[in-house]
Amino acid sequence: MTAFVLGVAVAFLLGAWTSGPDKTERRIAELREAEARRDVEQIVVLTDLARGSRDRLAPVLTGMSKAAPADASSGAVPTAEEVAGWRDVVTAELRRYSETPSAGNGVNVARTALTTSVRQLAVAVGGFEAALNAPDPQRGRLVGLAAEQRTLALQAWSVAALQLDVINIEAGKGHVHIQLDPRSAPLDGEPEGSGRR
Repeated sequence: MTAFVLGVAVAFLLGAWTSGPDKTERRIAELREAEARRDVEQIVVLTDLARGSRDRLAPVLTGMSKAAPADASSGAVPTAEEVAGWRDVVTAELRRYSETPSAGNGVNVARTALTTSVRQLAVAVGGFEAALNAPDPQRGRLVGLAAEQRTLALQAWSVAALQLDVINIEAGKGHVHIQLDPRSAPLDGEPEGSGRR
């Protein structure tokens, strides 16, 4: 009788031991699949957001380029109304990036770089605002600093665009080219680097 009880106990323990990992592995696989689906959804949403941002920010960058040309030549002084318009556009973009839904590392890197880029553009706008009523030579220095901030914003965007390309390819969505050009926004499909100075 004792041997029978021991046999049942051993069989139970072996059964529990062999079925436990299977359930755990299945649950891990389910979680990974759910995470992958969530990431694909977030990639699509973030890519669409970046495309819209690129198009909305293009006029701002065009105006900044006229005020502070990339070749460091003398630019046209923007009006207060123009700079206020830049501020409105950039502030609206900042609101669009204020939400940070849960996602994988690849998506988070792209979103963070995009957000950083828009924040840096907001700082650049602040520099142009400060330069409006500043006397020379302070005005020139402020415009120069604003132009440097714009360059940093474009560099951050370039990192984001590269990361967006990588995660879209990994998700089976193919290449995306969402570069921000300092003068105007290129269309999807332009060669990589066409939006860089």
